[in-house]
Amino acid sequence: MSGVGISNGTRFDTLGPTLTVTTQPAEPASGDAVTATAVLTNDCSFPLLNAVLHLINPRATTAAKTIPLGDLRPGAKTTRSWQTAIPADVAGDVSFTAHVVFDVDERSSDCARSSKTFTVPYEPNGVRDPYRTFATTDDAKFGQYGSQLVIWAGGADFSGGTDEKGGILLPGAAAESSVVQVETVSLTGSDNPTAKYGIAVANDLTAPEKGGYAVLTMSKSYGVEFMTDSDGNGHLDTWAGGGVSTHPAWLRLVRSGTTYTAYTSINNRLSWNEIASATVPSASGALDAGVVASAVNLNYPGTTVQAVFDHFTVEEA
Repeated sequence: MSGVGISNGTRFDTLGPTLTVTTQPAEPASGDAVTATAVLTNDCSFPLLNAVLHLINPRATTAAKTIPLGDLRPGAKTTRSWQTAIPADVAGDVSFTAHVVFDVDERSSDCARSSKTFTVPYEPNGVRDPYRTFATTDDAKFGQYGSQLVIWAGGADFSGGTDEKGGILLPGAAAESSVVQVETVSLTGSDNPTAKYGIAVANDLTAPEKGGYAVLTMSKSYGVEFMTDSDGNGHLDTWAGGGVSTHPAWLRLVRSGTTYTAYTSINNRLSWNEIASATVPSASGALDAGVVASAVNLNYPGTTVQAVFDHFTVEEA
């Protein structure tokens, strides 16, 4: 049936049903008990047949409740509520969603969907095994929310003679042939266009002077940056990248022995753009792999950033 559609509770035209979602409390925090309420009004000139309402919690992959509503005559209004809680490991932009499916003319199926979306603040809550943290700046803090990793960090710079950052790592995870990948979700807390977050690998990320060091980052405003330590002294001295920054984006670093190749994707991995390849002769054995962030605040003293990552993986190639 054409002409029927709802998005975020707003009717596209007079033929569509209206579906809205509200929550109590209106802006719940992590761990809060919540009552969510969905209101469906049939503004169509025809009945909605065999209507079924699906009520979906934040980050859920299946409906918390599925409620058959039967047939709804034109003008009919129905309200359904469900009780739940914001999971303790959920933060960022989250939604309670109602999704109704119905039949028209006993054969044509259509649906409407509405969400109440709000932001649950990230708070430093540490990380769990097998992750480890490290920092070369005193103000670094860390968090883990489901598949998301979060770093709060200052730091004066990220290359040359200065290397100040916070990081979360998997020790010895990157084999001789491996792929390190992450989604860089958001970088907030500073207006510094050179602040950055992304992937790092090294023989020992807590001691980059032991060799194998490279980073692939997305900057706040100046695009992707691929930097390596060509002589094994622990300082990043090669660079490739540039362009326009995209948040979120995907970063991928492929290791083949001592050769690292950097890629980025801005279309959710439908395609990958190769940034550059570089040889890091000091890379040896299984490398530490992790995510890192720095405010690069040499010219923005005292600022810190909040860097959010998702889907961090290290796999053998």
